[in-house]
Amino acid sequence: MERAQKQQKALAILDRLRTCLDLSQEDLGTMFGATGEDVRAWESGAAEIPELTFARLVSADGALDRMLWLFRPDRLPQVIRRRAEAFNGERALEWIFDGRIADVADRYDSGLAYQRRSA
Repeated sequence: MERAQKQQKALAILDRLRTCLDLSQEDLGTMFGATGEDVRAWESGAAEIPELTFARLVSADGALDRMLWLFRPDRLPQVIRRRAEAFNGERALEWIFDGRIADVADRYDSGLAYQRRSA
């Protein structure tokens, strides 16, 4: 994939994460080991999104797809902001900020699969 295409894809993923999870630029920066200023620079085209961040964005996008399959899009922001036993009493959002969005998707998937089997 060409550099310009990667940047466009990365920007689309940033926008999707922000919209679907109701995150700020600062939140996205935290999620990807950057600052809100970095995210603003990426979004304005003043700076390129680093290659490692691009790879993490693609992974996060896949995890977001899985969570959107499990939860209604309008409910997902509230779901990730609730404390839950599945996240050791923390909010899933804290795990997401730690760059563990794939783990969040795995835990939701496992927990809901168990509930579906028991119903």
